[in-house]
Amino acid sequence: MDEMRKRLIAKVHDPHLVDYFFLNLEPEEIVAKIEGLTFTKDAGTQDVPFNASVKGYHGATDQHGHHWVIKPIASDQEALFHRVTSVVFLLDFEMATLSTPTTVIRIDGKRYRASKVVPGSIQISSYNYLDQPFKTLLIGDLVNRWFHFDEDRNPNNYMVLRNSRNLPLVVAIDFDKADLQTSGMKITGTDDKFGWIRHEKNQYLTLFKTEHFDKVPIEVFHDRLTSMMAIDLDRLEPLMAGLFQGYSENPAALASQIRENLAFRRAYIDKYFRTWFHEANETTKAQETTDYSGFGATFLKIYQGKK
Repeated sequence: MDEMRKRLIAKVHDPHLVDYFFLNLEPEEIVAKIEGLTFTKDAGTQDVPFNASVKGYHGATDQHGHHWVIKPIASDQEALFHRVTSVVFLLDFEMATLSTPTTVIRIDGKRYRASKVVPGSIQISSYNYLDQPFKTLLIGDLVNRWFHFDEDRNPNNYMVLRNSRNLPLVVAIDFDKADLQTSGMKITGTDDKFGWIRHEKNQYLTLFKTEHFDKVPIEVFHDRLTSMMAIDLDRLEPLMAGLFQGYSENPAALASQIRENLAFRRAYIDKYFRTWFHEANETTKAQETTDYSGFGATFLKIYQGKK
């Protein structure tokens, strides 16, 4: 287990939440765990978040009593798309980022897209996410969503739950606008200053405007970039091929193509971010320490130790 995931587990703190988000497992174990789940469709919608219920989602419960939101899949093409987007959760996991487990399931022979409910959570729009610790977490999350070509990130796509220490934990949900299959760069950086140009422009790549990234130090992105570059794509490729089995005519070829796409994207993103963002200088250290105070003493020790 790498150091960044150990730190995430320490932050999440509560053993039942660590288990819920599979943080103590390895990628192969996560895939096996999710694939081994059995589901029962719920009779009502009492455990379905309101925002999901108005979009036509229903509820389901796995054999461990955990609740999921599900939505019927209409075609083979749609089933493959959602099977591919289930990889986003694995990528977030590898980047020590909290996100909701997502997959395609069958109940009584019918296919559904399924996402695990974030228990006891509310949408981040209930908070002022320009405040800490939300602002820094969401700014850093740009790395993940750019990596996934996810052009539709809005306040409905982030849930906040609190652990037993009352620490807010931000969980990314809803990856149905992610795109792992497009080659090249569908989202590119601007040349004159830090920013991005989106090909499809589906709404929002991040909750923030480019000006919110002014004077942000590279430390905000360092862990995300480092973990992204450290993802073992050779290890991930056969896992993806297994997930695509029964959904794609050539799962091995699709997994290989996505592997190449991810390798190309991350090299571009890492270079672009490290070109525009730099280590904080001595005159800004004190202000940044104040800004980061919402992360607690452990984060500050790590952060200051990198200076």
